[in-house]
Amino acid sequence: MLAAIATPLMGLVDTAVLGRLGDPAIIAAAGIGSTIFTVVYWCFSFLRYTTTALVAQALGRRADGEADLAAMRPMIAAIVGGSALWALQAPIASIALRLLAPPAAVTPLASAYFHARIWSAPFTLLGIAQCAWFIGNGRARTVMRLQLAMNALNAVLACFYVLVLHWGIVGAAWATVTSEACMSLAAAARMLRMVPWQRWRAAFDRSFVAAPWRRLFAANLDIVIRTLLLTGAFALMTERGARLGTLALAANQILMQAFLLVANLLDGFAVAAEVFGARAIGAGSRAALVEIVRRSAQLSLFWGMVLAGGLAIIEAPFLAAMTADPALRREAASYWAWLACLPVICIWAFLWDGVFMGAVRTRTLRNTMLASVSIYVPALFLLASRWGNNGIWAALALLMAARGVALSLRWPALRDSVGGRRSALTDSSPSPDR
Repeated sequence: MLAAIATPLMGLVDTAVLGRLGDPAIIAAAGIGSTIFTVVYWCFSFLRYTTTALVAQALGRRADGEADLAAMRPMIAAIVGGSALWALQAPIASIALRLLAPPAAVTPLASAYFHARIWSAPFTLLGIAQCAWFIGNGRARTVMRLQLAMNALNAVLACFYVLVLHWGIVGAAWATVTSEACMSLAAAARMLRMVPWQRWRAAFDRSFVAAPWRRLFAANLDIVIRTLLLTGAFALMTERGARLGTLALAANQILMQAFLLVANLLDGFAVAAEVFGARAIGAGSRAALVEIVRRSAQLSLFWGMVLAGGLAIIEAPFLAAMTADPALRREAASYWAWLACLPVICIWAFLWDGVFMGAVRTRTLRNTMLASVSIYVPALFLLASRWGNNGIWAALALLMAARGVALSLRWPALRDSVGGRRSALTDSSPSPDR
């Protein structure tokens, strides 16, 4: 849980620092820029999900060489993909800003933020793959330490660049670039201490066989589709909010930072279910998988209720920390009740995501997301037209509930397939998904 909240904490810090400038347009621009990066980076979501699952399954089979390869291929893809994003930054920014259509006062600020932060793309993607390898190895504490250090550096640099050097929104972007680059380099040093250089060199030499890449991208295509649908749902939420004006867009940015913090806290249990579930599947133990899911569900429900209660309590101090603008605080407070309800609604979607990711049941994740988004999109347009911003948040709650229900219905098939002939649930082996 502590490792998972590092990324949203960076967004919270940036929002809080920019909020000291007293201009809602700046916070709205940071929200637009963050939405673009969320969609773009989640195109590479396989760097996180399949890496963790395949590393954990290989360790469950006691195959260290396979675990090294499962990390090396995503790291190569991260460096190549991050460099491509940097090279294509102009068309990405142009298309994204046209689709999101922010208010005129927000557009140039969002563009400046994007073009500064894009310099971190190779480090960001590499860091995702590196953290996935640590988590697959059961080293969540290492991830926590690395990301807490990154957050501390980001907080210091954001304050310095924005409040001392007066770089504005560009300063917040450069703080993120610097801290993510330092985190990735520190992670590389730690990986070399855990696994000798000779093993990494051997894995690199074996990484360019075509067949494993085809199997990897077959699974990853499902993950990319699933994740693009999810991030597209958030982007559509941002686009609908932009139509309500700068104040509503800025309020949603503040609320979304709080939601992402809570979501990542709850995602800690999903990651635990993914890692330990993948090991149980690699060992072919149905009983272990069922026990892992049971415990994860109990912990998720408990912490979902705790976080819902906590959100109900911290509304006033949180909003005061996020912005100095009284009108913006009042606007965000109008929708806080939705935020307080979401943890209990979201926990099942997060938990089952982890379980099915650990099993590499990527087609199930893709299909259930398709079904959920098909409910969400018409609901968003209908509810937003009738209830305004309340309708936008109601549609988000509906999306999360639909995902949880759809995945719950697929659990019995996954459970029953473990321990028999289909215990090795990878994309290269037979499974109900195929």
